[in-house]
Amino acid sequence: MFAVALALRVAYAWLAIGPGATPSSDPATYDTVAWNLARGAGFSLDSAAGPYPTAFVPPLVPWITSLLYRVVGHQYFAAVLLQCVAGALVPLLLAALGGSLFGVTVGRWSGWLAAVHPLLVFFSGYLLTESMFCATLLLALLLSAEWVRAPRGGRALGAGLAWGVAALTRPTALLVPLIVALWAWKPLGLTVGPRDRLRQLALLLLGLAVVVGPWTLRNAIALRAFIPITTGAGGALMVANNPVTWDARSARGGASSASYQAALAGEFRGLNEVELDARARERTLAFMRSRAGEWPGVALAKLARFWRLGAEGGGTGAWQRPGSPLEPLRRLDPLLVWSVITLPFALWGVVRALRGGRRWFQALPLLVIGYFSMIAVVFFGSLRMRVPIEPLVLLF
Repeated sequence: MFAVALALRVAYAWLAIGPGATPSSDPATYDTVAWNLARGAGFSLDSAAGPYPTAFVPPLVPWITSLLYRVVGHQYFAAVLLQCVAGALVPLLLAALGGSLFGVTVGRWSGWLAAVHPLLVFFSGYLLTESMFCATLLLALLLSAEWVRAPRGGRALGAGLAWGVAALTRPTALLVPLIVALWAWKPLGLTVGPRDRLRQLALLLLGLAVVVGPWTLRNAIALRAFIPITTGAGGALMVANNPVTWDARSARGGASSASYQAALAGEFRGLNEVELDARARERTLAFMRSRAGEWPGVALAKLARFWRLGAEGGGTGAWQRPGSPLEPLRRLDPLLVWSVITLPFALWGVVRALRGGRRWFQALPLLVIGYFSMIAVVFFGSLRMRVPIEPLVLLF
């Protein structure tokens, strides 16, 4: 399973991205931080005055990439191949999680589906958080499920540590342990006493704090502000909620950086990273409050984009680069074909799971899917936002 998954991802990266590719947009940010780490400039971004400390991106992917850069030098395609390896681990972790929740057969089938899933293959070809986050999220869910199956203090702590790693991969995982704690409350009460149940839940949260805490402390020292993981939320919120993404029919529910870029050149000019994040959040929340009556329609548009059946086009849906061997297939949308075939079975699987005798235990993936759908409602709907939960859809 691992060999097939890795071969597909490497082949896609080779044909669609190319060994001579250079990063742009978000991958360029991760690449810059990773290279600065590798050459001893710290966790930093570049400016005209030199590197400056940053918390704009979560630390795990740049840190792991920096270890690779120390060995091979500043080779972007090597970082892409590293993401292919992370993506190839996803089917194995999904098979283990499926076996724990639904049985060995479901685990095996879902693992093979994840190995060939076009969306998971596609996002393995970029220096982004998606592949690594899929892996760390599945690992945390697996350890959480195994902990609830056989509650022990050490298992609770281990699950919490895994959730900390997932949160440092992408900050949206930071609140998922609270969902896990609520999900685990009733099953734990069937096997352990009230005091031990509270103790194990406390160990779960302690594990999260042990991993995330040092990074938060680093941010407090380097940026002189309380930043649990990143400073990017305010900008992302503004890119997602502005007059273009609320009013323009073609862009509604998506993302547009026009307002944000105009603010960077105007009222946000000269602000440091922390001030910029706070100002962008403040301005966006004021905009959203002023048009609260339109929120239901915008929320539906975001969900429609989040659960779209086909590719988006542009940077998050082009299955090949211009001039690549795959260019003759540019009119083919593998995701649309995949979605039409698989999603009806996933919906039927949800119905079957909720009717079963172990419906609460097996509802964990569904709770996580619901949580990430709500994240999309707050920010924007896109395939990139959906990638982390796509393996969980395969379970059903």
